[in-house]
Amino acid sequence: MNSDKNHVSRGNILIVDDEPNNLRVLLNCLIANGYDARGVLNGEMGLKAALSEPPDLVLLDIMMPHMDGYQVCHEFKKNDNLKDIPIIFISAKYDSLDKVKAFRGGGIDYIPKPFQIEEVLARIENHLRLRQLQQELAQQNLWLQAEISQRQAAEQALQAQNAQLQREIRERERAEAELAKLNEDLARSNSELAQFVSIASHDLRSPLTTIKGYGQLFKMRHAQSLEAEGLRYIDRILDGCDRMLNLIDDLLQYSRLGKGGEQFSPVSTAEAVEEACQNLSLEINTNHAEIICRDLPVLTADFSQLRQLFQNLIGNAIKYRGEANPRVEVTAIAETEQYLFAIKDNGIGIEPESFPKIFQMFKRLHGPSEYPGTGIGLAICQKIVQLHGGRLWVESAPAQGSSFYFTIPILG
Repeated sequence: MNSDKNHVSRGNILIVDDEPNNLRVLLNCLIANGYDARGVLNGEMGLKAALSEPPDLVLLDIMMPHMDGYQVCHEFKKNDNLKDIPIIFISAKYDSLDKVKAFRGGGIDYIPKPFQIEEVLARIENHLRLRQLQQELAQQNLWLQAEISQRQAAEQALQAQNAQLQREIRERERAEAELAKLNEDLARSNSELAQFVSIASHDLRSPLTTIKGYGQLFKMRHAQSLEAEGLRYIDRILDGCDRMLNLIDDLLQYSRLGKGGEQFSPVSTAEAVEEACQNLSLEINTNHAEIICRDLPVLTADFSQLRQLFQNLIGNAIKYRGEANPRVEVTAIAETEQYLFAIKDNGIGIEPESFPKIFQMFKRLHGPSEYPGTGIGLAICQKIVQLHGGRLWVESAPAQGSSFYFTIPILG
């Protein structure tokens, strides 16, 4: 065996031959041609040598004492560690039956003696190359099987994901169908509610107007004959009629928001605030209120709803005044995708824990004897802002005034 550390072996060859001369010739020739070669003189030693260090190829003589080449080959093929090692028979037997027996026993080639060393080398080289190709093919098959297994696992995972996706799609379609039905039911309910509010308001307004008219007529004709208590009762009846009529008007206005209103179009918020102040001129003059407007933009909105929004917020700022004359500041800031409006006053302010209540229907923080109203004004404001795609909130503290903020998107 070549002991040179830089030696690159062309293959590990085991020679089993009971003729020392043949063994020596083959060993010298193989080593000279770059092979690692070992030689043994009988079959038993050949098996031990192969089990100790399996060779890449075996040159096996047939005619040997105790255990001939056929028996050695048979033992190789029984052993899992040796069965794939190629075996080339070298023999002086020329009978074709011997060759058939050699091939049937597991040999891959047959070289007759006396042999030509060039032929031996050529056949060894061919069979080692063939074995290398077989091993590479086997490795490629292993890789291919691993890749197939991975792909099958990926396909199974994909199928599972697809199945999950299909379930989610069906679930979403079911949810969307339910939502569409709920929206349809809600639209029908809202329509029926609006119709009911309109009819009920008409039916309520007529007898209330009659009660108020007869109350005013009774007070006018019999005021001189009534005592103070009687006059107070009449005034309460008339006041109750006014509050009920205002409530009916506010309910009608709330129910009609977003139904058949104007199309959104460019609106001057300065003009909307101006009209709101004109409608509040009596309250403004009576309370000596100061209304200050700064940098109000033109935006895409419903003019009448925007006017009502400013009218309610400015009207509240005047109504809930402090000791000083009311001062209301209306401003707007252009942000990235929206306008931020602020209506700031110097009024009585609001407790922070009351913030969520004031935007709810009929939620009042004060009794009607302190501050008149229906408790719907801010609910109307919130619905108007929501219809425009914005939000409304408040910042305040008792005796510190209030700042109502709302946003309106900047539409292209």
